[in-house]
Amino acid sequence: MTSLRDVGVTRLLRESAPEWLVPLADAVTLLGDLAVIVGGLAVAVLVDIRRGRRDSRERLVSDRTAFLVGVVLGGLAFTLILKTVVAADRPPTELQAIGRHGHGFPSGHTMAAALLWGALAIWGRTGSRRMRLLVASTIVGLVAVSRLVLGVHYLADVVASVAIAVGFLVVAGVTLAGEPRRALGTAAVLGVAALIVTGGNVDGVVAFGGCLGAAAGWWLSRIGTDRLVRRVYRQAADR
Repeated sequence: MTSLRDVGVTRLLRESAPEWLVPLADAVTLLGDLAVIVGGLAVAVLVDIRRGRRDSRERLVSDRTAFLVGVVLGGLAFTLILKTVVAADRPPTELQAIGRHGHGFPSGHTMAAALLWGALAIWGRTGSRRMRLLVASTIVGLVAVSRLVLGVHYLADVVASVAIAVGFLVVAGVTLAGEPRRALGTAAVLGVAALIVTGGNVDGVVAFGGCLGAAAGWWLSRIGTDRLVRRVYRQAADR
């Protein structure tokens, strides 16, 4: 049975793409893999901590970076919720260059790439915003095409995934107003929702643990930093 999302692009790519392109696409698609996304967030946090030490900043992690982490993690949980609720099939196995299980809409890799690289483009500090947007657009585009080349998604899946991710980032930027407390709190709520919607499967548990863990870690770091600052001020006042 032909999916309503199938406009023939995936089949055309699979039938016309040379075989050497498959391993290349499989490597490119890692830019939207969960491990790379989480690793990217970890690197962003570590770079921020190092910058804070160099600038003698009181906070261990800046509000800007904490907000970015909260938005991306919340977006990943939202992706899982959407994928579980829609429960759309992937392209048939004969089209898949590398077999993949699970639901096909939205494209998790494409949406995750758009969330991370898009968030870094909007709220990052490395380079100019124009350069960050160019890099993000290139990476997201490559990931989206790689999913089609591998035959694991339809064109509608990846296009909608980019649109949804961009919409999520825009809404988060407007409604959460750069407040890390709101971003991480929203991520925690979405993490709980993901756990419930997925029935507590492995992906749901990972989303739940990641969102709540980030929120708890930020909260504990703020308490610890505030106590340290107050202690230093008291010792200075007693001298």
